[in-house]
Amino acid sequence: MNNDILKQMNSTDREKFMREELGKEKCKVLDKYNLVSNNKLYWQRVQEKYPTQEYFSHKFAKKSSVLGMVFHIYKLCFAKTKYFEKNWEKFEPCIYSFKDGFIKTEMYNMEFIRHKTTGIVIDLRELSKIHWLQDFKDICNYIESEEEKLYLENKRNLA
Repeated sequence: MNNDILKQMNSTDREKFMREELGKEKCKVLDKYNLVSNNKLYWQRVQEKYPTQEYFSHKFAKKSSVLGMVFHIYKLCFAKTKYFEKNWEKFEPCIYSFKDGFIKTEMYNMEFIRHKTTGIVIDLRELSKIHWLQDFKDICNYIESEEEKLYLENKRNLA
């Protein structure tokens, strides 16, 4: 639908249409973070006693994956998003339960990422604090080297 028409719709109809465009999985992200649309076609969080915060445009939400949306909310850069999208089969989304520790969850709900082979857990809040590309590459190299060590150890044990 034309963006000018969307901008002129009442907020209820506009949001309903925009959510239909995104689909069920992406709407789970919107619901988890209490995001609503505004008349500029951005998804924002409105909370009493806090300034309204815009997170991303509807255009971004349509083009992005669920992982990309969550990473954007955590303010993770493009390089981090691309790395995890490319290597996602090696990772799983997690949350922390005080009773059960880190447990697997759906992608929209994740707060941590666990490397399946090594069990290394990455907190998305901590990942967002890394601002230098080399520091991020060092983390990726560390995870990959630990994965290689386990692979070689398992290979030795089977021989």
